Amino acid sequence: MSLPYKYVADATVLNFFADCTKRERNELIRIFEALAESPHERGAWLRRMPSTHDLSTKRFGRWLVTYWPDDPACELRIVAIEKVFS
Repeated sequence: MSLPYKYVADATVLNFFADCTKRERNELIRIFEALAESPHERGAWLRRMPSTHDLSTKRFGRWLVTYWPDDPACELRIVAIEKVFS
């Protein structure tokens, strides 16, 4: 049985989150929870980082979320959010 992952966010993500409407924050929380349930699901884009972990970016409707699973800590690290308008 695997341990459940928690999601954690970088300071830039928290600042972005704070500027969102309540509806947007609720939508983002649902996205974060879904990602934490499947932390190893690859995103649409994968950025190979030479000295650290790979970053996955996945689109959820109007949101692009960049993340990586921190397996030893059982945490999903959310490092960026971008609102897409098209």
